[in-house]
Amino acid sequence: MAISCDRVRDLTSGFVLGALDPAEMSAVREHLEGCSKPHPEVRELGGVLPYLGGSLEPVAPSARLRAAVLAAARADLATRRSEAPVPVTAAPARAKPETAPVLTVVEPTRAGRVISLASARALRTRRTAVWFSRVAAAVAIVGLVGYAVAVQGDLAKYNTSKAHANAVYHAMAQPGARSAVLIPQGANTGAGDAVLLPSGHVIVNLHGLAPTTNDEVYMVWFSADSGASTKAGSFTVSDVGEGYLEMDNVPTWATLWLQVCREPNSDVAKPTGPTIVTGTISLWPTPAAPPTV
Repeated sequence: MAISCDRVRDLTSGFVLGALDPAEMSAVREHLEGCSKPHPEVRELGGVLPYLGGSLEPVAPSARLRAAVLAAARADLATRRSEAPVPVTAAPARAKPETAPVLTVVEPTRAGRVISLASARALRTRRTAVWFSRVAAAVAIVGLVGYAVAVQGDLAKYNTSKAHANAVYHAMAQPGARSAVLIPQGANTGAGDAVLLPSGHVIVNLHGLAPTTNDEVYMVWFSADSGASTKAGSFTVSDVGEGYLEMDNVPTWATLWLQVCREPNSDVAKPTGPTIVTGTISLWPTPAAPPTV
């Protein structure tokens, strides 16, 4: 049965699914084998429709829908048979064995290469597995890098804190060094030490402080015998809660009173913020001489 190219296009979806009757299947196949015009719709639908048919879950139609579809199919079949041309008697041709249509898809990444539907599914599965493995590896690498950065950050903070403590202990051991224990005031938190060397170099080391924000600073003020306060220097505090400051040219008065205030910025000329910690620098105690007999 000879059919036209337009008729083949109309029957393509049923042909690739093997849903046509034997006569139409043979007619479409013979047309494709002998037609000089391209029929890309066969290749395109050959990769899409079988995949959809195999990947979707079957759903049983309702009785009304089933009856309507069957009635429409019978009416369409009767119409096409009534319009079919009268066959011309010819010498019997050698019957060709009925074979299922070969369903193929074109691999999109390699133009012109035709592979089977099973191979396409296997290729897609492998690519999906490779993609997921690469994503998992990337996530693992990012996690390890983040962990390494966090560990290095914690190690750096520990080393900095240790260096500050060592500087205070080293200064306390110097001849003529004077020190003060800084204690919190009111409901504030924070504590630490201050060391004043005979050269006028002072070290202030604090911990347990609340972090500063924006332009805030912790300002160190000192005075002699509770006189007028003089600004010595300032520092900011991170979430670690530690503050450290070294200053030169500090007066070596007999009594030096220190206070640390939380100020809105470093431009203040006198204490305005709340006093966080205070302390009075005194002589570093020396061991008492043993009694003479």
